[in-house]
Amino acid sequence: MVDIDNLLKNISREQEEVHASERAKQYNIGYINLIGYPLTKEILEIIPVDEATKFKIIPYLKIGNQLRVGVVSPNPEIDTYLEGIGKVIGLKPTQFLMSESSFQYSLTFYDKYAAEEMTKAITRQKEVTEETNYDIKDIKGAAELAKRASTTKLLDTLLIGAAKLNSSDIHLEPSEDEFLTRYRIDGVLQDIVRLPLLQYKQIISRIKFMSKLRMDMNDQPQDGRFSFMLPGDEEINFRVSIMPSAYGESLVLRLLGQEKTILKLDDLGFRPEALAVIKEEISKPHGMVLTSGPTGSGKSSTLYSILIELKKPGIKIITLEDPVEYKIEGIEQSQIKPGAGYEFADGLRASLRQDPDVLMVGEIRDGETAEIAVQAALTGHLLLSTIHANSAPAVFARFLEIGVQPFLLSGSINLIMAQRLVRKVCPFCKQTYTASPEVWQSILDIVASAKSRMPKEIIDKIDSNDMTLVEAKGCDKCSHTGFSGRQVIVEMITPDEHIESMIAKKATISEFEKIAADYGMITMEQDGMMKVLLGQTTVEEVWRVTKS
Repeated sequence: MVDIDNLLKNISREQEEVHASERAKQYNIGYINLIGYPLTKEILEIIPVDEATKFKIIPYLKIGNQLRVGVVSPNPEIDTYLEGIGKVIGLKPTQFLMSESSFQYSLTFYDKYAAEEMTKAITRQKEVTEETNYDIKDIKGAAELAKRASTTKLLDTLLIGAAKLNSSDIHLEPSEDEFLTRYRIDGVLQDIVRLPLLQYKQIISRIKFMSKLRMDMNDQPQDGRFSFMLPGDEEINFRVSIMPSAYGESLVLRLLGQEKTILKLDDLGFRPEALAVIKEEISKPHGMVLTSGPTGSGKSSTLYSILIELKKPGIKIITLEDPVEYKIEGIEQSQIKPGAGYEFADGLRASLRQDPDVLMVGEIRDGETAEIAVQAALTGHLLLSTIHANSAPAVFARFLEIGVQPFLLSGSINLIMAQRLVRKVCPFCKQTYTASPEVWQSILDIVASAKSRMPKEIIDKIDSNDMTLVEAKGCDKCSHTGFSGRQVIVEMITPDEHIESMIAKKATISEFEKIAADYGMITMEQDGMMKVLLGQTTVEEVWRVTKS
């Protein structure tokens, strides 16, 4: 018996190909039916899948210096793109019209080959990591292993070394005939090793492939992401940033963890009184909790720790991030894409229709986002965000500067924090010394206005004129830096009637700072000096992050 459905389907497919053949004549180009065509990985890789999908084009055959490309709808934009590709690879692209079905069929080969390559890459990586003893304990050990590594093992060595030394970033910087690898450890860049430039070119090609970036592009910035298996089957994610430089492409890899790597709020180093205020303010059902500071001051880490604190059954949390740095189960995380027209303001509007209890906005950058955030805080939502300002009082001035109306700002903010990260003195090699009278007097002058609110241990130290402090010496445990790990120093404001009166009159930064000081705000520098007096960090370290 005839299968009517299959018969009709075949007739429809035949008609589609006939129509495609006729359209090819109209465009005065050749026609190709790619259904069943043996597409190879080597040819497909000439055009990345994102561009193939965007333009609906498929490279399918190379003959001499000609590259044949199937095209669903020829247009000038495709002509320009293929002309650029041709110049890069040294081939002349020739267009052949194909049907939509041909395109969809061909597109499946990208997924097929990507899955095969991923399986091979994981297998190769496991073999490499199992064969090599990555016993990296310090910067010197990482450098020596990198120098001995073959080209195929070099990238794995650099990635594993960064993870073992608790780096936050890897910087690969090319020069005329070599490249420098640097790790950012505890917020400070450390030179690791210089290696031949030829190895760098092979490393960057592999990273582009793993991150699904365009292999043929080297004159424009690109951003991506990839996962990597550490020895012991522990997965770590890397965020990739590539930009053109004078000697090639400069590369920065940010190490990203998962939920298990996010520190608890109690473990970030907040002084007990500040921690209690944070916990009280985030327990409220609505209002804004904001943290400010420059890049690298730990703002995102603080917000993620707050999210973990808030995450519980019965609470819906939505985050808007650029990018999503940590994936957290049980939280709806949305990736902002400014280039695609999806800004923080767009995400906020959409999120409010999802009826969340808690919203986290990665950054308030403009007046539109700020105004929607304030409205959300006033209408029953707890909103967490960051904003670029150098101090807690400066946040109010920043909101007014980007156009938020004073009557909206008053009453919408629960808590404002400004923070920095200071390195902690290595517990294995720290040693005590007696501060000079000049340094001791500087410390006393800084903490004088906050002395009455300090722990008894610090007050007793000051009253007894105990000038003993700690200093960083350096040992194998801390790669001879003298420091190990970081902690927060913070200043915070919970707005009251005095601050709200300043908002109403649109006060300046200096006026906000004066009123905050008059009513008892402990500054970041004072918080840092409290940690100095407790023997947790050094005077120089506090001044490094607060005076810059």
